[in-house]
Amino acid sequence: MARFCTQYYPAIYGYARSLGLKEHDAQDRVQDFFMEVVRDGLLQRFDPAHGTRLSTWLISCFRKMEASHHTSASALKRGGGREFVEFDPEHAEHSYRAAHLADLAPEPTFDLMLAREIWLAAKAHLQRKHDGKGNGALVQELLPICLMDRWPPRPMPTQEELAARHDTTPTRLKAFFNRTLKTQARRCFDEEALAAHAGITDSDTEHLWMLLCRYGED
Repeated sequence: MARFCTQYYPAIYGYARSLGLKEHDAQDRVQDFFMEVVRDGLLQRFDPAHGTRLSTWLISCFRKMEASHHTSASALKRGGGREFVEFDPEHAEHSYRAAHLADLAPEPTFDLMLAREIWLAAKAHLQRKHDGKGNGALVQELLPICLMDRWPPRPMPTQEELAARHDTTPTRLKAFFNRTLKTQARRCFDEEALAAHAGITDSDTEHLWMLLCRYGED
């Protein structure tokens, strides 16, 4: 549950901001929403068999909460002033403003913000894995390129320059990037999405991945 709240908080916050709520109001609304998620077991009501995407369903739940005027609950009603997970409002606001540059409607903005949060978690996992193997510096430079259709032009370094920088050959770098890292990146993205919410479907994660590849990580 803590993992779900941490990963989905920026996207729900961004949706609240897209509705016109100010920063502090959005923070309060989102905290109320996640208390409802925890207190009422809201996620157990989601059924992917109905054909609704998880993000669409969560947005609908949030809008219903807004309409029901439950957002006036006091801090005590929301849990006695105790936070069940540490949210990062500054990160959420930055994420919202970055996603807002894509000039998308509120629901696609939600999806893009969620995709970027999943990608952050996936990158962190892969970085730890390859740090342990001694090629963490190379992976750190390659991970953003995993989202691109082709190798980026300058000012990014060429494959030959990157290979020389990390004491390998262009052939080995290409093989590692195309056959290993890109496959790991997509698989880890799916695993992180599923770890945060077991109800997310393959079509959901495919949709999120495509958005991420289209608009990038920031």
